[in-house]
Amino acid sequence: MSHVVLVGLSGTGKTSVGRRVAARLDRCFVDADEEIEERTGRTVRGIFAEDGEPAFRELETEVMADLLTSTEPVVIAAGGGAIVTEATRKLLGQPEIFVVWLTATPEFLASRTTKKVHRPLLDGDPVAALGKLLSERARWYDEVADVTYDVQPAHRSAPKPEAKENIADVVAAMVHDHENARSRDHVVLIGPMGSGKTTVGRLVAEALGRPLVDSDERLAATTGLTAREIADAHGPTTLHALERHMLRTALTSTRPSVIAAAASTADEPEGRLALVSAHDVVVLWLDPEVAAAREGEGNHRPTVPADEALRRAPLYDSVATARVDVDDRDADTVAKRVLAALEGSA
Repeated sequence: MSHVVLVGLSGTGKTSVGRRVAARLDRCFVDADEEIEERTGRTVRGIFAEDGEPAFRELETEVMADLLTSTEPVVIAAGGGAIVTEATRKLLGQPEIFVVWLTATPEFLASRTTKKVHRPLLDGDPVAALGKLLSERARWYDEVADVTYDVQPAHRSAPKPEAKENIADVVAAMVHDHENARSRDHVVLIGPMGSGKTTVGRLVAEALGRPLVDSDERLAATTGLTAREIADAHGPTTLHALERHMLRTALTSTRPSVIAAAASTADEPEGRLALVSAHDVVVLWLDPEVAAAREGEGNHRPTVPADEALRRAPLYDSVATARVDVDDRDADTVAKRVLAALEGSA
């Protein structure tokens, strides 16, 4: 199991979310700033004021090194500036450490940090200070992060306690998916709408003696609505969140299956982590113009921009174990190519 480290600017909820994630994973939680204060008997603000930031960063690196050498996996909320130190970034880059960058806009974060007295770098104008810190640190957060998660949508859609619970649910799920990389005995077919995932999936499932789990069919059975109806009524963000949930539910089943995944599931880091937990992920690739023409054949799918398939192409490839070009081939031929690709990856 991995150590889990939450990084991000002040106000992203690293401590409150981290405690909840640790509870879900049944692991110990440590707030790095609180650990520093406990070890030194001094406040973070006091150390900054009396010793200066370089001395604080050196102490911070020592504490992070101690925490990350624990034999028991822990969840750590790192200080907002921990990643400015190269030595700390090297620690976080170790393969056995899973780093989640919690992010949000400076304006949102400022509204959550004005009452916090232990954040010396935010004195004065917190919006300007956070904007400057983000521009300075973004490259370092990106360097160490395995995944990035924007906390604002969760806070827009639910009150604070519920939002934090929802964020913790997503982060914990991502940790589970990361730790189960390629271990779940499922075959996932993914690709643009119109690439034939359902039709080919049925043939592949029959050949393998497995059930087919089709995203559109499962969504309709669960909600009573088609994907298009959900998108029209609640927006594409809600639809895509539901599609990721359907995927994760199917992947956590102990019964091996063939899963025809929604095209959108590769869009977000949490979806890609879920996909990578499957033993086999086969991309069914279709020329975007042909895909756009086929897309209009079914009234249950929402309309997407014509360039969506090209935008998603590298995302599909990043999670794939194989790629099969569909072109104008019939479903039987494509299914045979998928089965051959599966044999090659066995």
